[in-house]
Amino acid sequence: MYNYVFFDLDGTLSQSEFGIINSVSFALEKLGVNVDNKETLKKFIGPPLAASFKDYYGMDEETIEKAIGLYRECYNGGEIFNAPLYEGIKETLEELKNHGIKMYVVTSKPTHMAKKIIEHFDISKYFEDVVGPDLKDRSYSKKELVEAAINKSSASPNLNEYIMIGDRCFDIDGAVGNNIDSIGVLYGYGNREELEQAGATYIIDFPKDIVKTVL
Repeated sequence: MYNYVFFDLDGTLSQSEFGIINSVSFALEKLGVNVDNKETLKKFIGPPLAASFKDYYGMDEETIEKAIGLYRECYNGGEIFNAPLYEGIKETLEELKNHGIKMYVVTSKPTHMAKKIIEHFDISKYFEDVVGPDLKDRSYSKKELVEAAINKSSASPNLNEYIMIGDRCFDIDGAVGNNIDSIGVLYGYGNREELEQAGATYIIDFPKDIVKTVL
């Protein structure tokens, strides 16, 4: 059994594509970038926002700042809550909590935004804390966030007690980089090949499979 469980947010707890895609599309269109197919913007789910604007659209630092500002204008205007929980997530969290599991949200989304989301959907009561970057932080990695969560959870952690759950390679990379186990979920925005190549310890299909894997 794992005593400490780290959950990614987007694509693991919440089906966040709707709010993220709408906000990215808004930012790009305001910058004069035509978006023919919004489905292509799903690639923005998971990695840091600044890196995505740079990698996918070749933006320089000044344009990235403008894009992020526009994104947040739209996102904070209401799209932040356009991210329903996956079916079975609340029941999964409840069961893990009842078994005394300590749970943390470890996300690339700015901490204050992640807290708003889990409070809105009434799941903050299941988590010890949320670990994410500061609003202006551009240099973080999932490895650093997982490391911060481990250090926050215990003064002398036993890494065999920890597991990271996420839907993208970035989540698995964060676990591997800290020598803890991981669960890759197929109901999010990654795929089996991506998760296997990243080195996921387990790969599951549905939220209900989390409990039996952790316990």
